[in-house]
Amino acid sequence: MKCYRKILRIPWCDRVTNEEVLERVKIQNCQLMNNIRKLKLTYFGHVKRHNTLEKLCMEGMVEGKRGRERPKRRWSEDVAEWLKTPATRDGATAQDRRLFRSLVWKATSSPDPP
Repeated sequence: MKCYRKILRIPWCDRVTNEEVLERVKIQNCQLMNNIRKLKLTYFGHVKRHNTLEKLCMEGMVEGKRGRERPKRRWSEDVAEWLKTPATRDGATAQDRRLFRSLVWKATSSPDPP
């Protein structure tokens, strides 16, 4: 959205909604979100299939306690919500590339849920 606002020369102090910016650029919101979902899901599958530092960082736990604010939204929670599968099975599902690609296609081919 920041890039679109810069292209359209909308100053940061103007109160223009994201929907209005997308209308000016002539992009549908669901199309943009589906592209973002597809990229995030394919990268998730790629990371889960390989033993790399990224996988260690994604699966790792940090010692200590969090602050009192609202719990942070995790990437794995987004993946579980988009694929409509339990978060514990997503890593195992990603090992089968064909199955994971079909799940990604199903999750990104339909418009945004209400």
